[in-house]
Amino acid sequence: MSDSNDELREQLDQIAREFGKAIEQAGDFARQAADDLGWARGGSRTSNRPPRPDSTQAAAGAIRELGKLRDEGLISEYEFEAKKAELLRRL
Repeated sequence: MSDSNDELREQLDQIAREFGKAIEQAGDFARQAADDLGWARGGSRTSNRPPRPDSTQAAAGAIRELGKLRDEGLISEYEFEAKKAELLRRL
């Protein structure tokens, strides 16, 4: 019984590590998109320039990655929608 618990614990640890990496990557995409758009830390735009296509693509990529995490059951629908809304507000 202990061996199966240890194996399960190791699998859960691996999932947690992968989830952490994915969230970190999504955050990196979001920060890059914000930087590309010239946004201040407070979330407001610092210029009237339209979004650059590459920053829009970065945000879209982050949303796709989050969607995969949601589809795999690693994050909830609520977490997905909250992060997606945050990324879209930055565009």
